[in-house]
Amino acid sequence: MTDFLTNFDIDKNELASRIAAAPSLEAAVELTDAYLSKLHGDITRGCSLQKSRSSGYLIEIVRYAVRMLNTVEPVVHMAEPRFSDARAGLTARGFVMFGKAVQSAIILALLIALLSINQTPWPTPWIPILLVVILLGIEIYLLVFEWRIRSVSKKCSGAYTLLAPLDISNPLPPKVEVQLKIAHVHAFLNCIADALSHADKALTDQTPEKESAFLEKETQILKLFQDLFEAKTFHDGEWALKKIGHIQAILWEQGIVVREFDPKDPADTLNFDIEPGADPSINCYVTIRPAFIKGKRVLLRGRVAEPFSNSV
Repeated sequence: MTDFLTNFDIDKNELASRIAAAPSLEAAVELTDAYLSKLHGDITRGCSLQKSRSSGYLIEIVRYAVRMLNTVEPVVHMAEPRFSDARAGLTARGFVMFGKAVQSAIILALLIALLSINQTPWPTPWIPILLVVILLGIEIYLLVFEWRIRSVSKKCSGAYTLLAPLDISNPLPPKVEVQLKIAHVHAFLNCIADALSHADKALTDQTPEKESAFLEKETQILKLFQDLFEAKTFHDGEWALKKIGHIQAILWEQGIVVREFDPKDPADTLNFDIEPGADPSINCYVTIRPAFIKGKRVLLRGRVAEPFSNSV
């Protein structure tokens, strides 16, 4: 079984060109998903059922991650003006309206002053001149103020200006349909390659499955089985019992110790199941079934009978 990343690197350039030529994001996702499904089929062809299932779970996670791109909404909401910007716009409009009201009041006062000149002989008409100067100053200030506000609002947003009237009937910002696409195809495929690399590592770190053809390689065990069947054919029980030593030698080669019960060893109480003795003629421990021990592990517990006791 070759790994996912090796096969993916072989097909990476061809897949990149196909994704770059895809007309939409949905088409690119469909191409990638179909390729990952094909990759899993090619990798697991001829593998065991356990390997196929494990790799299938991992590759399905990658496919789900790719399909998440279809959940992106292809609609962009234009930035809504912040509350502070809207309040600043209302304040600016109120200031301009206040300046216009002051101008109207000054114009009215100027007209009254001009009418009073003919009725009252003033040496110098300084009040009308002062009012005209104030009126021109306010007008110039308002023009500069509006120009600065409009320039700042255009920089902040092309859709909203601070002096523009707010549409209370439609408070939601406008929507704009956009065509989504994968901008950086190689970066997208590099992310998939990283995911496949982790999938290969997870498969490698798994506990190796048991080999179904174990006995096919153990010719000594097969030959022993042949001898036992031959002893059965000729009803030769003594010959079959002689093969027990051969069995013990084979176990010893595998690191397995056949242990008899030792009443002086406290550890044997953990290696054997002890049962009361039923024969009055036996006054010692009798190992009925030996324990199989490999290193510090007890593969199979043994069985032992205690000496006969009248109290029992």
